Amino acid sequence: MNGELRVLFPQIKTENTFVFETRLFTSKDRLILAPMQDLTDYRFRNAYDRLFPNSIDRAVTPFISITHGNLSFGKRKYRDVIKENNSSKMEIIPQVMGNDIEGMVRIAEVLLSMGYSEMNWNLGCPFERTLKKDRGAGLLKDTSRIERIIEDVVSRTTINLSLKLRLGVEDKADIYRLIPIINALPIKNIIIHPRLAIDKYDAKVDLDCFEDILSKVNKRVVYNGDIFSKEDFNKLKLRFPTINDWMIGRGILFNPLLPFEIKSIEYFNKSKSVLALHSELLKTCSSVNKMKEYWSYFSQGLNIEEDKLSIIYSCETLEELDEKVRDIIKEMIKE
Repeated sequence: MNGELRVLFPQIKTENTFVFETRLFTSKDRLILAPMQDLTDYRFRNAYDRLFPNSIDRAVTPFISITHGNLSFGKRKYRDVIKENNSSKMEIIPQVMGNDIEGMVRIAEVLLSMGYSEMNWNLGCPFERTLKKDRGAGLLKDTSRIERIIEDVVSRTTINLSLKLRLGVEDKADIYRLIPIINALPIKNIIIHPRLAIDKYDAKVDLDCFEDILSKVNKRVVYNGDIFSKEDFNKLKLRFPTINDWMIGRGILFNPLLPFEIKSIEYFNKSKSVLALHSELLKTCSSVNKMKEYWSYFSQGLNIEEDKLSIIYSCETLEELDEKVRDIIKEMIKE
């Protein structure tokens, strides 16, 4: 691989008489890294935090499956949340996905033994294979089952339980049936992605529904969905000033510097910063396909043309991909 790029530390933006800062981010606000399966794992979190320290406050991990594998402690099963694997300063919240009470309790016990005090339950995954098995957002159709699971978990374990939700599967009535249960049970917080499961990521986020739900729940609410720019964040902050927790997933992969833009801190050069993250990820990544998936996101934030992206996709080794990426970024920097 080529030589490593010098880490670029942030500079604070300065105001003058003619330019007024539009930062709405406050000291009470927290940015949370969303769980993206196989992408925002501990390797990504560690690499990101080394380059961009203190930009993300906490991270919800990609889910631990309740259904697959032995639920007893094992380095393979729990590798994403093992403390020795997590060198970042982000607060880590393990997430689980499934619908088995005994499995959730067992994982909660393991997480408690590892020093975690909170477990997030995924009720938001919109993909077909999870919906068909009544996992993720698929469970939102069965409100009474969700209630039974929550009651059992909170009565049999001391872990704090939080929820990650969609508005429903096909109908927003799903989440409205769930609101009285959320209000009545000891749930730490709820993360709401204001789309239906059938929308996946295509339809617009339903901010009117989110606003109505916000007025009806008595738990701390985390907003999640379509924060891709500082302008997106500012519009949401103006509309929902009582929200202080903001979850970002795709936006950070499109633009790793987004947290700094939201906080009005800039890096010298976006292309060089993304290349620095690429270099860090290569230190622990053994899959050329996984790096291609990262670049499917990075390329959008850098506006890399389709023909150049196809060059990256055609690479067969990590060494070849690294070389092509560096050539493309060098060309962009010269322009």
